Amino acid sequence: MFFASKSSKSGNQGKSYKSSKSATLLDRKQKALQESEDRLRKQKTQLENLIEEVPKLKEEQARRRRVQFASDPRLSRTTIVDKHAYHVSAMANPAFGRRRLRSEKRDGLYLFLFLIAVLSSVVFWICHLVL
Repeated sequence: MFFASKSSKSGNQGKSYKSSKSATLLDRKQKALQESEDRLRKQKTQLENLIEEVPKLKEEQARRRRVQFASDPRLSRTTIVDKHAYHVSAMANPAFGRRRLRSEKRDGLYLFLFLIAVLSSVVFWICHLVL
C-alpha cells in the first residue's frame, strides 16, 4: 500500500507537471502563431491600402508632369512651331521635316529598279549595235 499510494502521488505529480509543461508549450506556440497571424494581417491591410493608393499616385504624378510640361517655356508649342516654320530648308521643301511612309519608300524602290532595268537595256542595246 505504501508503494501504491506513493506511486499514485508521484504519478499525479508527473502528470500535472507534464500537463502544465505541455500546456505552456502549447500556449507558447499558440501565442507565437497568434502574433504571426496579427503581423500577417497588418501586412495584408498595408498591401491592400498600397494597391488602392497606387492608381491615385500615378494619376497625381501624371497630372504633375502635365503641369510641369505645360509651364516649361522650352517645350511651348509656339516656340517649337516657330523654330521649324521659318527654317530655310522647310520653306524650300515643305515635306522636309516629314518622315516618308512605307508606301512611299516602296514606290521609290520600284521606280529605282525600273530605271535600272531601262538603263541596263539601253546599255545592252548600244553594245549590240556596236558589236
